[in-house]
Amino acid sequence: MQFTDFWIGKIQADKLPEALDTAGLVKYLSAYTSDEQCFQILFQWHETTLKRSNEWWFPRQEILNVIQEKIGRKGLTNTLRLCLELLDTTEKRTVSVAADKVNIQIDIILHGGPELIISRRDSLGILVVEFLSNIRSTRQKECWTAFIDHCLNAGESSVPNRKWWKRAKELVGRINTEHFVMKLKDWISFCQGLLMKQHAGRTYSFVDYYIDYLSAINHNLLKAIIWCSAIPNNKELLDMLEPYAIWAYKKKDSGGPLSVKTGTACIYALTYLPFREALNRISRFRSVIRHSGAMKSIDKILHDLAEQHNIPPYELEEYIVPDFGLDDEGTVRMHIGPDFTGVYTIGNTGKSSISWERNGKPAKGPQASSVPGQEFKRLVKDIDQALVDSSARIERAFMRMTPWTYKHWKTYYLDHPLVKTLTTRLIWNFHTNGVQTTGYCADGHIIDYKGREITVSEETAVRLWHPMNEPAKTVKAWRDFLLQRHIDQPFKQVNREIYTPNNEELADGFYSSRFASQVLNKQKFKNVITQRGWTLRQKAPHNWAYIPYMILTDWDIRVNFFADRKEEETVLTDMINFYKEGEPLALRDVPAVVFSETIREISYFVTTAGSTELHNRS
Repeated sequence: MQFTDFWIGKIQADKLPEALDTAGLVKYLSAYTSDEQCFQILFQWHETTLKRSNEWWFPRQEILNVIQEKIGRKGLTNTLRLCLELLDTTEKRTVSVAADKVNIQIDIILHGGPELIISRRDSLGILVVEFLSNIRSTRQKECWTAFIDHCLNAGESSVPNRKWWKRAKELVGRINTEHFVMKLKDWISFCQGLLMKQHAGRTYSFVDYYIDYLSAINHNLLKAIIWCSAIPNNKELLDMLEPYAIWAYKKKDSGGPLSVKTGTACIYALTYLPFREALNRISRFRSVIRHSGAMKSIDKILHDLAEQHNIPPYELEEYIVPDFGLDDEGTVRMHIGPDFTGVYTIGNTGKSSISWERNGKPAKGPQASSVPGQEFKRLVKDIDQALVDSSARIERAFMRMTPWTYKHWKTYYLDHPLVKTLTTRLIWNFHTNGVQTTGYCADGHIIDYKGREITVSEETAVRLWHPMNEPAKTVKAWRDFLLQRHIDQPFKQVNREIYTPNNEELADGFYSSRFASQVLNKQKFKNVITQRGWTLRQKAPHNWAYIPYMILTDWDIRVNFFADRKEEETVLTDMINFYKEGEPLALRDVPAVVFSETIREISYFVTTAGSTELHNRS
């Protein structure tokens, strides 16, 4: 419906059409209307939208451009001022980003100030605008204005792109470093205070807007400012990011975190610290984050950091395992209130236990409803989950081609407070000067199944021992060794199943149908494959609903396990195949350990997700 089909003077406020042609309206307002007619149309629209919840159809930005053109020709008349006030939606409690940008432009036209699209709907925006307005030096004002304008154009991404980052470094370089660091400290500290007030249930006394923390515009501004805190390489400034990120990631009541965006920006800025320090700080955050979106962003940042330092993904996983404050005995204590202490211990056999102390003596635990008690139970849950994840990661080392050096292995496996509770219950191969020995870590020494100590050096190559190709006599000796010491291994090692291609698979050549035609529970299936480190690709071509796959980087082999979605809650399995360098790999050429571990893994998937044999597949 064309707006120009209507006689402007006859439009009634309660009969303004729902569907207006934007181009026709803008053309009419710019070419054929006086200031008074323009005001009349906007007034009728304003009165009408007060009665409606849906006002998407009115082109606010385009009309503002028309009014700006009129102001450019004849100046800001009283009538055009009234037109701008009618376009302004600042009084509304919730405003979209686009509408807020229009409001900011109107505010600049009416009241002056820095011509930057900074929202005045929260106290950070007001603080930044006042700071820019009070800069006396023309050069410094230009430098700071250019920097803030660049931050306002950072976009929605969780990390800056190269072009944006290069420009940011140039702009920061123009500002006095000491002044820049001081101002960023002030802003970050101020915003941390806002977060703390929000979590305490206090709101701004002078703002009547519905904003959880910051307006959308200023949220992106703060995100970019935090990114840039890494540029001066100032330790005090970077140290401020940790307490801020804790509050940014903290959940508010039953909702989510108030500012995942700026919390993740802190993680990005911390990557500019020395590599080891950056990993330690980021892994500490990662261990307490439960927001799935935040974890994905942090993982992406970690993988990019590892790639910059040529660290393989599987080694990165070793670096970021938290220790949760466990001591050398596998025990962590948490004070609960003035009297109680929660004690969590991982025993030598792998069994964990929880106990309570009161004034240093064994006692019954506090009430289940106590908040500190809940925090301790959450810590225990996190440790248990970390043990499960670390166990799965170590188990995948059966298919690892590259060995560890003894120095690296000792640091991240034997001496790590959490991982060593798994490491010391497993059997390992040690290669020193061309000689291979098999040993077990007991009481700070590495011994064989006869109890004889094994000599190693920092350059000794270490691998996870696999019973494949070992004499039956040796495997039995290790089983007896563990049985005598009552060792419960974190996963099957001495009793591990071994699989080889059968005659049917060798005849087929390139694929295995060993687990085809099994009906599995879809949700259980998805859960178990992701827990075991496989990747799930959905909605693939050729109508396959699911293709779980594992990429073995060391071997340059990709394993595919095809599955079809049979019904809404079930998955129908099909063949398994292997690819190397983009070409199908014959089963007879698949390394024995890779084939055995793959078949064992998929057998676990099928068993866990529930299996039903189908004799007639439709």
